[in-house]
Amino acid sequence: MKYKIYCFTIILAFCCIGCHSVKINKEVMHTAAKNPVALGVIGLHEEDVYSSEFQVLAIPEYKKLVRVNSTSVDFNKMTFNTYLKADKDNSQGIKYVDSLESKPRFLTLEILDRVGTIEELQKDYNVQTLTYLKSQKEAAIVTLVSLALPKVLIQEINNAEAIFLSDSSYKQYQISLVKEGKLYKTISFAETTIFAYELSFFCWGENDRKQIKMVDIIDEKTSCSKNAYRDAEKAKGKMNYFKL
Repeated sequence: MKYKIYCFTIILAFCCIGCHSVKINKEVMHTAAKNPVALGVIGLHEEDVYSSEFQVLAIPEYKKLVRVNSTSVDFNKMTFNTYLKADKDNSQGIKYVDSLESKPRFLTLEILDRVGTIEELQKDYNVQTLTYLKSQKEAAIVTLVSLALPKVLIQEINNAEAIFLSDSSYKQYQISLVKEGKLYKTISFAETTIFAYELSFFCWGENDRKQIKMVDIIDEKTSCSKNAYRDAEKAKGKMNYFKL
């Protein structure tokens, strides 16, 4: 009897945790119904049987534009319901009818230039963020978001030659669009509704100067490469060990 109760509890836990995620383009993403997130922010993700939450703890400055990739995706019943959980008033005015062949679309935006992101995070103006990351191995960065936005803005983004994540005033992030080598339009994330996201984690290792540095940003289910560690203190300990 106890064994059956235990098995039922495990199954229930997996089912409930599954309620906090959605599959988009073959990728399982966290849903953002409770606390809205933004591309490029850093924080801690907590998930259990009852809830899923990403707590934003650091908003880095991206003074240098960070290249982003965009993909246009058709809404289906599951993704539309996920969007409505994040935006109960349907502020984007999306009209979805499951029986119609033509479906409204949304975008996924992913940080493409991870090397450039690492460089930005290690600049002097992000020293507080870097200090926090070194002390918290569970800290994660939002590297991919699914977002709903007006059709005209989707078209603008799709027509751009290049897309970047950039700062506006007061650490407010925006989407910067480039055409013919020139920045011609910016779109505030406030004009969008983010309803799902993916996280990435940081790897630490030794550089040529025998210093511990951020060396990689890896996907959630990926391991750091050889001689790199999620824990900066562990990387430091390994470096000292090899010096002996």
